[in-house]
Amino acid sequence: MPAANLPSDVLHFLQERIDTVPHLEALLIIWQSKDAWTARELSSRIYVDEASAQILLLSLQRAGLLGSEDSLTFRFSAQDPGLEELMPRVSQTYYGNITRVASLIHGKASSSILEFARAFDLKKER
Repeated sequence: MPAANLPSDVLHFLQERIDTVPHLEALLIIWQSKDAWTARELSSRIYVDEASAQILLLSLQRAGLLGSEDSLTFRFSAQDPGLEELMPRVSQTYYGNITRVASLIHGKASSSILEFARAFDLKKER
């Protein structure tokens, strides 16, 4: 299933709100559990160190996807009205198309890096 064949609302969500595969995996784990999570707990589930897990949690919070009770524990928080309805489709799409979704997310990062590099090339030509 090419990226164009992914559900459009899921595709838009992934492109606009998810920076990396670990961001998506962390969000899905927290959303599915409905529990509060610490960086230590999350790090053991997604196989990153605790500092990286904390950065992921804070990033997801800044994106409006997680809420924090005390700056140490985080839980899913649907600040957007349609997010609660979207999450089951995001989960189903990801787990049904892991390689395709991961490639889409990785490709997005590569495009951003290329755009950044092109900005320097344009400055050199002036």
